[in-house]
Amino acid sequence: MSNQRKNNAQLAVVGIPWYSERAWKKMKALADDQENFHASYQVWLAHADKSVVILTNRNKPFERLNIDPVSYSWWCENQSIRRDKESRRKYINYLLENKINPA
Repeated sequence: MSNQRKNNAQLAVVGIPWYSERAWKKMKALADDQENFHASYQVWLAHADKSVVILTNRNKPFERLNIDPVSYSWWCENQSIRRDKESRRKYINYLLENKINPA
């Protein structure tokens, strides 16, 4: 990897999906892969908070992205893709690229 590409990759903002408890429950209910969700909102929140601490300690830029389950579901439908871990990752990238942060 060239130094320029390496520097760009290091500066890339990491998108962290962020949910209210209500939105998290709705996302889990909509998911085609419910087994990939944490056991509870509280467990997910602890994991997400830990990710924030890790990224902060590494001086890695990140952005919390509030996820609206209805918008996400519509986006998946529009893309003709499943509502799963991969589409959630793609949706975060879509939001980052388009600087969209609902809620």
